[in-house]
Amino acid sequence: MISVLLSAIAVCLLVLAVVAARLRGAAGPAAMLIAVICVGLAYDNAAVAIGRPLGFGPSLEAVNAPRYWIHAVLTPLLVVAGAALAARLGVTLLTRRSVRFAGAVLVAALIGLGVAGDIVALRLEPREYADTLRYVNAAAAGPPIPAIITMLLLVAIGILTWRTARRPWLCLGAIAMFAAAAAGAAHFWLGNVGELGLQSAVVATLIHAARQPALATPHPAPQPLLPHA
Repeated sequence: MISVLLSAIAVCLLVLAVVAARLRGAAGPAAMLIAVICVGLAYDNAAVAIGRPLGFGPSLEAVNAPRYWIHAVLTPLLVVAGAALAARLGVTLLTRRSVRFAGAVLVAALIGLGVAGDIVALRLEPREYADTLRYVNAAAAGPPIPAIITMLLLVAIGILTWRTARRPWLCLGAIAMFAAAAAGAAHFWLGNVGELGLQSAVVATLIHAARQPALATPHPAPQPLLPHA
């Protein structure tokens, strides 16, 4: 049953990816970034869903390895997508160059931490749960710091969006993902359900943002020329 659930989640994420991609003209690059993230998460779910038919071995190991690249690289990019949507919805704080620069540095650091923990130190180990077979990272130690920081940032961006545009989806989706990830420590599939909920919230925010004109990045006002003495 868990394999069927994960297959359904993968299909739903692909549908969300199509919806996001179709909004690229109206919502800009954030729409394609969201579509790519949805496709990556769809692969993550599908890779676990097909574990039982493949069985443990080199084939399933090869299918599972990219899952860790997806989470290490794409998960922090949700901050970039969320900030772009919030800015489009009127959160002017996120249009400032200094804030964008600091955000880019932070996202790069989160990706670096994820790569160090999930890629460089990756040591795949077979794991069976209910009707699923998958490979987990046996080298992982402690809580997933990049993912936790990403969710906290999304909650903060979601709160700003809620206050400014009266759209609560991003905030509620990030909070739900946080709760699902915590519960997923015992039952991993709850985290997958949370990912679907979060991406649904992101796409709902994207749909609304696509109806809004893009905000221009503020520039310093030009100084008047002093008259010659």
